[in-house]
Amino acid sequence: MNRPETKRLADIISSAANMTLFLLFAVCCLVMITVAAAAYSRINENYGNTFNSTAAVRYITNKIRASESAEILAENQLLLENTGYSTLIYQQDGIVYERLFPEGDIITAEGGEELFRAEKLLLQNKSGLISVTVTDDDGGRFEALCRKADGGDGNA
Repeated sequence: MNRPETKRLADIISSAANMTLFLLFAVCCLVMITVAAAAYSRINENYGNTFNSTAAVRYITNKIRASESAEILAENQLLLENTGYSTLIYQQDGIVYERLFPEGDIITAEGGEELFRAEKLLLQNKSGLISVTVTDDDGGRFEALCRKADGGDGNA
């Protein structure tokens, strides 16, 4: 009937089965944590890139709307004129900068305050509108058209 060896063997098999199930559970948990961490990392990186790019476009278009006049100096330089001061927005080395100048000062694209990270900033005149395009590190492009504060040179 129930021999001591049979009972001992049953206890050993039961313990081994429990340990195997626990090990399987632990491995599944580690795999799920690894997958979740990788997904979070990708989502966080994409969110950061998207935020910087869209925020840069919105910030620049709002600055254009708030200025008295806007002029594109170069592909990545925008000069905004207001009474008493000028604002230069420019991009260098993957960063969008802004610098304020008193009225009559020499305008140079250096020493500005860092605003956003962006791979490329492209500013263009498009029939009386200013096109603001920002490209993020992954190649995503975000664009907005903004009417020049002084009305531009055409109707839009």
